[in-house]
Amino acid sequence: MVPETNFSAISSSTPETQWPFLVPLTRESVPVVRKNVTVSHKTSYSGLISIGTPAQEFRVVFDTGSAHIVVPSIECNNATCREHQQYNVRASETGLAINGDGSTVPEDELCDQVTIGYGTGQVKGEFVRDQVCPGPGKSRENSACIEVSIVTAVEMTNSPFRSFNFDGIFGLALDALAMSPEFNFMNRLDSSRGQASQQFGVFLTEGEHGEQSEIALGGHNTNRLLTPLQWVPIAMPEMGYWQVFIKEIRINGKVLDTCTDGSCRAIVDTGTSHVGIPGPDLRTFVNLLSVDAQDPDSDCRRAEGVHLEFVLEAGMTVKLAPSDYMRPLSLQAGTNVGLSNGKPVLVGDASNSSTANTTSRDTALADGEVEVAKPRVCTPRLMPVNLPAPLGPKLFILGEPVLQRYYTVYDVAQKEVGFGLAANSHNKKAFGLDAALQDETILTQVSMRVRFRRGPVAC
Repeated sequence: MVPETNFSAISSSTPETQWPFLVPLTRESVPVVRKNVTVSHKTSYSGLISIGTPAQEFRVVFDTGSAHIVVPSIECNNATCREHQQYNVRASETGLAINGDGSTVPEDELCDQVTIGYGTGQVKGEFVRDQVCPGPGKSRENSACIEVSIVTAVEMTNSPFRSFNFDGIFGLALDALAMSPEFNFMNRLDSSRGQASQQFGVFLTEGEHGEQSEIALGGHNTNRLLTPLQWVPIAMPEMGYWQVFIKEIRINGKVLDTCTDGSCRAIVDTGTSHVGIPGPDLRTFVNLLSVDAQDPDSDCRRAEGVHLEFVLEAGMTVKLAPSDYMRPLSLQAGTNVGLSNGKPVLVGDASNSSTANTTSRDTALADGEVEVAKPRVCTPRLMPVNLPAPLGPKLFILGEPVLQRYYTVYDVAQKEVGFGLAANSHNKKAFGLDAALQDETILTQVSMRVRFRRGPVAC
C-alpha cells in the first residue's frame, strides 16, 4: 500500500485558465544517414512544459504509451543528458525529493530509483514532487499547473533521446502503468479546482500549409474534427494502455486470417512513428501493401495502392490509404525492414506478388561494363512488434500514420478512445473542402523496475 502523501497546492490553475488547455506541438524530423546517403527520417512531436518555481522549461513528447513525466536531472552526467535541459530540484522553491512511495527523502539517505524501459531506449531516474505546467514558462500565469510526482533521469540511453531535440517524456497512459496515481498527470488534473475534464485530444500533422499540431488537455478541441467522434472502449484497462480490441483487419477489402481468433488488440500510441504489426505477420503485410516505384524520386504517398482497414468495436473502422501509410521515399529492393519469425523481411523479394516482376534497370559504367541497378519499391511504414503474453503476441500499435488521419480523444474516466477524421488539409481536400522515409521511434513503456535504497547519502 502506498502511504498517504500531503499534496498541498494541488493546482495553481486560475479562473483565467481556458479548458481545454491547448499546447502547440512541433514535428521534428531527424535524418538517418547510411553510407553518406540520407535513407530515412525519424520523427517526433513535442511541446513545451515548465516545472518548478521559478519555472524550468522543457520540451517533451506527449506520449500515450507511457505513464510518467520524465526529464533529465542535473545529476545526470552522460552526454545525452548534457545535450538537453536538465531539472534542478534544489533550484525550485516548490520541488521536493521523494521516494517511490511518496515519502520525503531524509537528508542522510539515498533516493529510491526506477528504471523505465521503452520500445526504443531506457532511462534510470529518481523521484521529485513539483509543480508541472503545460505550455511555455513565460505564460504559466494562465496555465494548468498541477502538483505531480515526476521522474528525473540520472541516466538516459542515446537512442532515441540523443537523436532528437526534445528533452523528455510526458506520459499520458492510465494509472496502472504509473508508480502510483500521484505520478499520473491526468489523475492529478481531476483533483484540481478548475473545470477540466479527464480528457485529452491529439491533433498531429506534417505541418504542411502552415498547420500546427497540438494536444488539448482537460477536454478536446472540436475545431480539429471533420467528422463526429466514434467512441471505442478500452480493452483490458487494468494493464494501463490505451488499447482497443481489433475484430478484423482488411487489405483491399479482403479479411485477413490474423485476427479471426479474436485475440488481436492495438495500442493507440502518440510516441510511435509507424504502425506496429505482430512480428510473425510483418512479411504478409509488407508484401500485400508494397508496390513498384514508378520513379526513384517520386513521393510514394502518391502511389496507387490498396486500403488498410482495422475494424474495431462499436462499429468503428480505422481506414488508411497509401497516402497515410506509405513511406515518402521508395526503398531499394532487398532492403531489410524488420524480422518476421526471426528472418529478415526484404522489400521486393520473390514472395511479394506485386513486386516480383519488377524489371531491373541497367546502368552503363565507364569501362563498358553494365551494372544492374536494383529496382525501388514503395513500402508501408510498418515495424515488427514482438511482445509475449499478456500484452502480446497479437499486438498492433496504431502510431503516427493513424494519428495523422484521425483526431483522437482519450477519456480517462470513461476508459474509451474517440476517433474522428482530423480537420487537416489532406482530409479536407479528400472531402472537397480545400483550405521522407520514417525510421521507427517507439516510446511505449514496456518495463519498469524500482530500486528501493536506504543509506548514508542524500539525494
